[in-house]
Amino acid sequence: MEYEKREINAIQKMFLMRKVQMKIKCLIGILILFAVSCKESNLKLIKRAAYPNLKEERLGSSSYYVKLPSNIFIEEARGKEGQLGYGFWQIDSAKRYESYSGFIEVEHGKPIGSSSDVDNVIEKVRSNLLDEFVQWKIGRTETGYFEAVADHGKLTLSASSPTRAGIDSMISIISTLSVR
Repeated sequence: MEYEKREINAIQKMFLMRKVQMKIKCLIGILILFAVSCKESNLKLIKRAAYPNLKEERLGSSSYYVKLPSNIFIEEARGKEGQLGYGFWQIDSAKRYESYSGFIEVEHGKPIGSSSDVDNVIEKVRSNLLDEFVQWKIGRTETGYFEAVADHGKLTLSASSPTRAGIDSMISIISTLSVR
């Protein structure tokens, strides 16, 4: 009789252990699913530029507008195959290539500038563009410059800067884009 009790206790312990193992596996699965689903929302959010004295400017004859600080100007770029984009540059030509810059391509053909991808992604961030979140890939070039790219519908967006903070500044300026 005592032997039967031990055997029953051993069987009960085995079922209890299997039940606990199953609960642990379910909990781990739930945690993995939660981590994967929240991955994009955990990215650093770059807010829209809110600098004093931002001036809203139209991108050529398109329906797009962007708010720029007074030290930035817009330059239109047209490709041979109908591409249309707008570059954002420092007004001071001495600082133009030592500071941040950006580009928005609004009509595609063959790309006007470089590819819309980053070779060596070191970070991903997000910004709110046209009332939707956009994921930016940030990388560092062989020359030490930082570059960031994103796509939003038919728009290709890019930013470059010698500093990581400059990338955030240009992303925040590009994020002021609106359409009318």
